Amino acid sequence: MTTTIEHRFNSNKPRPFFWAIVLAMFVVAGCSSSDDDTQPTDTLGDGTESPSETDNGGMNGAGSEDMDDPGASEDTDDDPALGSSDAEQSLAFVSTRAIDFTSGQLVRISLTEGNIVTGEYPGTGSDIDVDTDGENVYQIGRFNIDSVTRFDPIDTSLVDYQISVNGDDTNLANPQDLAFIDQTKGYLTRRGSSNLWIIDPEPDNTPATTEDFRIGEIDLSAYDIDLPNMTDALIVDDKLFVLLERLSELPDGNQIADKPGYVAVFDTRTDTEIDTGQGSDALMGIQLLVNNPTDLQYNEATGQIYVIGRGNYFENPTVPGDYYSGGVETIDPQTYQHSLLLDDGSADDNDGYFLNGLIINLSLGYLITADYNAETFSFENMQLRAFDPSTGSMLDAVANLANSSESLTLLAAGPDNHLWIGIAGDNPGFERINLDTGNIADERVATSLVPSGISFVTLSD
Repeated sequence: MTTTIEHRFNSNKPRPFFWAIVLAMFVVAGCSSSDDDTQPTDTLGDGTESPSETDNGGMNGAGSEDMDDPGASEDTDDDPALGSSDAEQSLAFVSTRAIDFTSGQLVRISLTEGNIVTGEYPGTGSDIDVDTDGENVYQIGRFNIDSVTRFDPIDTSLVDYQISVNGDDTNLANPQDLAFIDQTKGYLTRRGSSNLWIIDPEPDNTPATTEDFRIGEIDLSAYDIDLPNMTDALIVDDKLFVLLERLSELPDGNQIADKPGYVAVFDTRTDTEIDTGQGSDALMGIQLLVNNPTDLQYNEATGQIYVIGRGNYFENPTVPGDYYSGGVETIDPQTYQHSLLLDDGSADDNDGYFLNGLIINLSLGYLITADYNAETFSFENMQLRAFDPSTGSMLDAVANLANSSESLTLLAAGPDNHLWIGIAGDNPGFERINLDTGNIADERVATSLVPSGISFVTLSD
């Protein structure tokens, strides 16, 4: 029997935002057809120029309902021993990249064996993400890789298939996220295309071809005159929710967030779009209140869908209005009513740009925030902040999480009741925070390369 908890990041988006998000004096990622509204050049930590990157996938929160001090960050952890788990085999599959973006690789971490790397998959390019259908491991090769590769979770040498997802488009597909209904049907978002793919994750033919994998398409071209920039996707009941950034591409290839993003909704039984009544200009989707959206996620504890808006976080002067146009937005998956839960403020009064976020439960969420320095093209004062989703109140920053030469790349809630925080720097890996106590675990979970995405799978007899 296999049960799964999935958490993926920008992300582009960072998802990405895996994505060239850095600390003070670190220069940020430049934008291309693969990324969002970034600046033309970027360096990350080591001063090397990085290629375009993309947004990450959605994440489902899981954690404790009670927490005395969610912003606490003690140096010791009084929770069970590192990696302890009641499950027979609890695994994390992590997409990683070199700090200079020259290479990437999926690795397997065993929580059961003490949070150590127990397997490595074949090396590839740097712009990759990871996903799971609850049994198999999928490597999503994004910009200039443009493929989906399915691996065995135990034997890292076994490749079930590797499929090109460029299809009939003239642009590179730049795939972003997978959402599964079952072993015979799922969906693939393709940021470089206007066509969302309906897929068969278990093709009959061996070796599988693109035509075996793609069993249908959904045209999203109505959402933008160039590309709708589809990124995250998730399924709630019989509905598919797809996040559309709707960026405008400039003549130099850079992109800017100059209009509202959308969430398009489809009936998975018929693959037809649902008119949510929340759009404009004859669009059937939900027109978002936050600008430059990322991190589409559903939380079972709250019954809500959440979107993190980054605003004009690279402070591009060609985009009108206040740079701080993001925040945390909620969507009711049944009625499609949506509202702004937490505003990121204004240029005169703010807690930094919201770069990434994760909702844990009714009373606890986390955000990665940072200030932007337009002179150095870098983020400064990067922090992990707790907030209360029930009130929309920002709570304390988590202290002593990373040193000044490190940056935070992703957030995920693990089956060990810990928040996993991706760390980029000379000692990459994950810091872990106990979701009951707020304590930081004594030891960092080490990875050779910088973590950019993660999916958890728990295997049991």
